[in-house]
Amino acid sequence: MNFRTKQFLRKRFADYYQNFQLTLPHDFPRREWGFIFFDELPEVVMRRHKAFSRENEALDYIRGMVPAHAYHSAAYYEFPGASTMKEKKWQGADLIFDLDADHLPGKIHSYKGMLDNVKSETSKLLDFLIGDFGFSENNINIVFSGGRGYHIHVHDPKVLTLESAQRREIVDYISGTGLSINYLFKPETHGLIDTGKKFKEKELISPRKVRSFDDTSVGFGWGKRISLYIISFLKGVSTKDEVDAINEIKKILNNYNLNNIKTGSISCDIAESIVQIKNNTPKISNKKIAEEVGIPEKKVRDILIANDLKDFSIEAKKKLKKIKSKAKNPKALDMIETRGIIDDEDLFNAIVLKAIEDNSINLGSAHTDEPVTADIKRLIRMPNSLHGGSGMRVVPLSLTEFKDFDPLNDALVFSEQMIEIEAISPLKPQFSTIEMKGKSFTVSEGKNSLPEYAAIYLMCRGAAEYA
Repeated sequence: MNFRTKQFLRKRFADYYQNFQLTLPHDFPRREWGFIFFDELPEVVMRRHKAFSRENEALDYIRGMVPAHAYHSAAYYEFPGASTMKEKKWQGADLIFDLDADHLPGKIHSYKGMLDNVKSETSKLLDFLIGDFGFSENNINIVFSGGRGYHIHVHDPKVLTLESAQRREIVDYISGTGLSINYLFKPETHGLIDTGKKFKEKELISPRKVRSFDDTSVGFGWGKRISLYIISFLKGVSTKDEVDAINEIKKILNNYNLNNIKTGSISCDIAESIVQIKNNTPKISNKKIAEEVGIPEKKVRDILIANDLKDFSIEAKKKLKKIKSKAKNPKALDMIETRGIIDDEDLFNAIVLKAIEDNSINLGSAHTDEPVTADIKRLIRMPNSLHGGSGMRVVPLSLTEFKDFDPLNDALVFSEQMIEIEAISPLKPQFSTIEMKGKSFTVSEGKNSLPEYAAIYLMCRGAAEYA
């Protein structure tokens, strides 16, 4: 970013801060503040340990200094302006979740697609916070980050003094970390009854059941989520085209078996031989392969599953018949929904695993940004500030506003005026097409004329200079 571009961006950010009615976060005098300024970009130098005792003091500083990025602490301190964390004297912190599109699984190349995906994850997180943890909507603030995701601020008094380890447990819960099928269910129990004959017969005393249904007729937490997911899955698959239904069942069977195979005790040479034999003779039986390589048939099956060479078509066809039967049986569905009773078979274990994967929230490097939630001294973006990496507004939202919020329209603050920019070579593919305000703009290397909001986005992203 050259000097001319920095000057232009700083001037337009200054105009925004002078004209927009900024609001400060709850209890701002007890928060630490941090800023990154245009002069030092592209180096990221955080100027922190700031504190403001009065609203005008904070607003005058922001309007005078015009930061590229503005942050405040999630924590509350006795002395927030102290130069060391120890001297600040920590008093508590909001519970913060940072969902970033870059951290979510699956590769989505368009900016719009990434934002749609992370909004869906944020909706799931809100459902956990309100439905499972019982936080009031009044104690939850939703904020579009101005970049690639959303921040959720929970300022319920019950969470303020939680330590990092306790906050990490909350992350583990919503991400399904360590959640096992065996823990969720009480296994079925049997007893022997005397029929008056020579041998006693086994009788089912209690069926396999979701544990959370022991205390309530509608279940709660993960148990309730899974029972509802199973019902939705049964109904959905039973109404699909047969080929599509079989393919969906094959996927969940493969996924389930892939999570339960054990191939560690098998040498690489034997595993390679199994794969080669199967590729050369696709219709060969597992039993025949086992005889050739000299290991149990179950181990052969595990190797084939691990290498995506196991065809679950036959199993899937059989399972589909059972699924359709249950989906048409109101009594069977009612037993799942109101009593949490689920048949003990591989199909249902596979569906449960899929339910956990689909319901869990992706936080952090692999899931939601776990370090943010556990970090009780973290700085988070100031709502209504501008994001120096996009030029978009950090937008605070109510639950109602969040449902209809479109960041590529509602977070844009700059004008439609056409301005000239110089796209930097080599132009990365993600910047060759810009979708904003329902319009699509094609960008090529060299000079381009774009609406100010799109031009500023590219300049802030380091993809263009002010021409």
